Amino acid sequence: MAISPLKKQKQLAKKKAKRKVIVAAKQIANSPSNLFSPALKNAPLHQCLANTQMFEEGLGTVLIARKLPNGDISAGFFMLDVFCLGVKSAIFKGFSPAEYQQTLRDIAKHEILEPVLPSCAKKLVEDCVAYARDLGFSPDPDYKQVKNVFSGIDQTVCSQTFVFGKDGKPCFISGPFDTLEKSRSIMNQLTKKCGADGFRYLVGLETGAEEKQRLSILGGSNLIEL
Repeated sequence: MAISPLKKQKQLAKKKAKRKVIVAAKQIANSPSNLFSPALKNAPLHQCLANTQMFEEGLGTVLIARKLPNGDISAGFFMLDVFCLGVKSAIFKGFSPAEYQQTLRDIAKHEILEPVLPSCAKKLVEDCVAYARDLGFSPDPDYKQVKNVFSGIDQTVCSQTFVFGKDGKPCFISGPFDTLEKSRSIMNQLTKKCGADGFRYLVGLETGAEEKQRLSILGGSNLIEL
C-alpha cells in the first residue's frame, strides 16, 4: 500500500530530528569546547571510577563518564599525581559503547579502576588540584574545560578525607619524559616553598647511573631509589 504524502512527510521529519540528535551528540562527544553544552551537563552519569591505589603509587586515573541521548558515552579522564604535581593531564573524549569498554580494558592493563561515589571523585580531583596549587604547580591547561564533566555533582557530601604527599611531605617522581631542566624547575619550586629538606623525590630503578647522579645533584639527600 502506498504511503500518503502526509505520512511520508512525518517520517522524513522524524528521521531528520533523529539525525540532528545523533550529530549533536557526536559533536558534544568529541569536542572539549562543548563541555559547556547543556546537553552534556544534563546527561546522566554513566560511571565514576578511580584508581584506589594511587595513594600508594603516587599516580592514578579518575574517570567520569556520562551517557548521551544517542547512547554514546563522553568521559573526562584525570591523571593525578597525588604526591606533588596535581592534575598531570586532563582529557575529554567521546566513545561508542564498544569503544568505551575497549578503553577500560586498555586502562586495566596498567591500573585497576574501581567504582567511587561521584561526589568523592570530584572532591579527590579538586583537592588534588588545590594541594598542588599551594606548592606552586598548576593543573594541565585542559583541566579548566574538562572539569565541566563534574557539572551537577556536589563534592561537599563526600565524607572522605584525602591526604596528599608521601609520608607527610611532597614527593616529586621524575617521569621517563621529564628533562633535566623540567626536574630542576620543579625541585627549585619545591625548595622555595618547602625548604631544602621539606620534600622528597623518587628515581626509578630503570634510571641510568648518569641520570641518578644528575638528580642527586638536584635534590641532594632527598633522593630515594624505588
